[in-house]
Amino acid sequence: MKKIFFVLSAILILIVGFVVVDYSTNGNISGLNFISKEPVIKKNTVKQKNVDDKPEKKSVTILATGDIMYHLPLYIRNFDETKRKYDFSTYYAKMKEYIDLSDITVGNFESTVNPNRRISGHPMFNTPKEALEYLKEIGFDVLSTVNNHCIDTHAEGIETTIDEMDNAGLKHFGTYKTADRPMLVVEKNDIKIGFIGYSEIFNGLESLVPKDRAYMISPLDEELIKEDISKLKSLGADFIIAYPHWGVEYSKEPSEVQKYFNDYFLNLGVDAVLGSHPHVLQPVKNSSYNGKKTFTIFSMGNSISNQRIKWLPKDGVETGVFVKLYIDKENGVTSLTNVELIPTYVNRYIDENGKPQSEVLAYKDIIDGGKYRDTLDDATKAFVDKNYNLLSESLREYE
Repeated sequence: MKKIFFVLSAILILIVGFVVVDYSTNGNISGLNFISKEPVIKKNTVKQKNVDDKPEKKSVTILATGDIMYHLPLYIRNFDETKRKYDFSTYYAKMKEYIDLSDITVGNFESTVNPNRRISGHPMFNTPKEALEYLKEIGFDVLSTVNNHCIDTHAEGIETTIDEMDNAGLKHFGTYKTADRPMLVVEKNDIKIGFIGYSEIFNGLESLVPKDRAYMISPLDEELIKEDISKLKSLGADFIIAYPHWGVEYSKEPSEVQKYFNDYFLNLGVDAVLGSHPHVLQPVKNSSYNGKKTFTIFSMGNSISNQRIKWLPKDGVETGVFVKLYIDKENGVTSLTNVELIPTYVNRYIDENGKPQSEVLAYKDIIDGGKYRDTLDDATKAFVDKNYNLLSESLREYE
């Protein structure tokens, strides 16, 4: 397999804002580019004698993002006294155009929603249900619920989080209320997408889950992974996405555990591995397993959080990525045809009422020439440009 490579110069990287992996029809990777337009899927140029005999090709796009976190400073001052609800409306407002252009949008919900307990932020997250209602409203469809904070409000919180997601109309995977651990398969355009999720750690809170209800969580365990993938295949999943919560926080390189389980997932038939937990970006890897192309990003970084270099201090925590998978199904064969990476920045600002607000912005929209560039102050512009120059290293192909 050809190694993935950057084909644009450093100057061009400063001008544009997407990363695309194009899988050509001969199975080779033709390049990794930072571009500002939709990728073109190469088409078969062989003419058909009879148009009616041409098999119909189905397509689906999936947009995935990393850690969606709810530190109290993000929203605690945004309580609407009239509606008696917290307001999360700034979070993804400027990402909606990207969400609307995808068939399925998924993220890692790194919190719990337990109405029986007080809301709280780090280190024991409990978020208002309005957060879920907003995610559904803005266009999210699916959430991973398994991570090192999923037990923050105990076993009860696992159940209430699932219940509130159901109430909001959001599909979910990774934690479960029943011993049969129902696997999630989402069908779109006649293509069945299976989702699985696991966490390497639970912050030492595993004892809060009764032993006879260990099925509620999904540790990063070989036998459990094998069993879940088998279930998805029996349900007819055409394409399987794994959402592991793994690795070392703030490390920009994958750990040995990440590398081992990535290979384990792919050898068992997973098509895309979309990692989270380190809170910073980690490299991507394009591979071929069992005759098909696969994609891995070891960490998608923070989707939204209050983590910032000013007070951690950790570099890169303001940057994340939305991963867009292009999937085709033709003649009964489902394949990954393109991967588009949309790097994002968590912007923190003070609104006209003097309240701190946070929003997720695509880097292409805030670098020079971007449509939201002028909404940033000079210090933020300089910080954005500095971070943007590091993206080619952060999202490099992992050897």
